[in-house]
Amino acid sequence: MKSLVYIYLTALFLTATCTFAVDSHHEKVTLLETPQRVCWYQGAQYSEGALIKQFDLLFICSHKYENQPQSQLVWQRANEQGRPIRLDPVKTIRVK
Repeated sequence: MKSLVYIYLTALFLTATCTFAVDSHHEKVTLLETPQRVCWYQGAQYSEGALIKQFDLLFICSHKYENQPQSQLVWQRANEQGRPIRLDPVKTIRVK
């Protein structure tokens, strides 16, 4: 009989301590969505295709890699028509 009382009191004690351990006065948590893909310039966000001019150079907000449309956006030099000037990758294979 004593063991049943001890089990009951232990269960009651554990339940009471677990109940008080729950934080019911917490602040609301704001979950952020995936980061927006933008280019930054002087604290402002620019979307893909945005053009800016610095001195005599034109820059466009474009994908870092032409063949990867989900790659990060970066400022790239643009020609007079506003198309990015991409460097041609070296088409060589190096074997060591």
